[in-house]
Amino acid sequence: MKNRAQASGRNDSVSAALTAPKAKPVETRDTGRDAVRGLLLRVQPPPSKVKAYYLQLGRGKRVYIGDAHTTTLKRARELAKQKIGDQAGGVDVQAEARQAKLTLGKFIDGDWTDYGQSHIASFENMKATVKRSFRDLLDTPMADIGELEMARWRKGRNTRTKEDGTPRKVVNLETIRREVTYLRAILNYAVTSKTIASHQLARYKVAGTLTDTHSKAKLRYLSPDEEKALRAELDAREGRIRKERESANKWRRQRKQPLYPAIGPDEFADHIKPLVLLALNTGLRRGDLFDLEWSEVDLELRQIRRVIGKSSHARRKHGKPVEKATLPLSAEAHKILVQLHEHRNPASELVFPSPVSGTRLDNIKKAFAQVLTDAEIPDFTFHDLRHSFASKLVMAGVDLNTVRELMTHSDIKMTLVYAHLSPDHKAAALEKAFGGAV
Repeated sequence: MKNRAQASGRNDSVSAALTAPKAKPVETRDTGRDAVRGLLLRVQPPPSKVKAYYLQLGRGKRVYIGDAHTTTLKRARELAKQKIGDQAGGVDVQAEARQAKLTLGKFIDGDWTDYGQSHIASFENMKATVKRSFRDLLDTPMADIGELEMARWRKGRNTRTKEDGTPRKVVNLETIRREVTYLRAILNYAVTSKTIASHQLARYKVAGTLTDTHSKAKLRYLSPDEEKALRAELDAREGRIRKERESANKWRRQRKQPLYPAIGPDEFADHIKPLVLLALNTGLRRGDLFDLEWSEVDLELRQIRRVIGKSSHARRKHGKPVEKATLPLSAEAHKILVQLHEHRNPASELVFPSPVSGTRLDNIKKAFAQVLTDAEIPDFTFHDLRHSFASKLVMAGVDLNTVRELMTHSDIKMTLVYAHLSPDHKAAALEKAFGGAV
């Protein structure tokens, strides 16, 4: 390498540049028998002392080659030769270098969000998961995310703490693998869209270890007693909201302040009870209920006809046309929708508009969690209402293919999980078929 300032011909000029402190950045050009024309080492002054290789392609044109701490001189020369060859072949290596520096976080919030909103059914969940799990990699260029970065991420995945310093819940191996699958899918799209030339995780696999925990396969659905408790709590909650509204209006009336809208005797107090009961009666996912519009509800024919988010995504992936699913309504589901329609917000087409903004609901987690707590129903989620719907059908003797259609499953394999129900139900089946023990 040849020092630009001193024009020295010594072959050890790279070592000198790496150690000599300077007030300004020092650039040392490659010299020697295997030198590559245009290759140089740039050393920043203290306190950063950053040392990196660059390739000078012309006046005012240079591209980054690599960090001198992790890239050897031999490797820097190889990479420089590749870029010189690419430049000669008509490749804009500067533009390519800019692409290589695009960070994961910027790509997720930019091009990938534009793509995911219209092509990925679980886009919001996928985006939130990746940004939460790989938050330490969001400022890393996508092309630089390799096995070393993943090893560091894996090591720290189960050592994170909450804001109060307490350890977070240990995630199982299946969760870790799902998170990596999400990350790889984003990087794959970056390659497909020609944002980056390639990425390093194409063949990366998460290997299990002896210390990994595994998810316990379970099918959570409401028992008859739990469903009774849930319905009772939903009714009690409605009563509390009505009393609170009446009390608030009494207080405001005494002070001659504007009153809150009164809740009619045939009107739901808010959206929680009808949402929960409709989920229990239709098996619709939370997102499909949030997106449900009145144009998709036929009260006369007692059915819902809409494109189901998750199953339509599966059809698109397999090149099949998207079709609307026709879901018949039970007597209770029909009654709920009739009641909602009579008191609908005329300014919104949504069946369940947000009471705050009038737009799409985005979360009922806190309210539903409180209902479950008050009803003393443990280890249950809103999605488990869907499991309860399917389990009821199977327990009633409905064949699995019909259950598949009502659940809008794209594959019968997804429905087979409901073939294995509670031990009590199996015992009842034996009792029915063979009679009781003598």
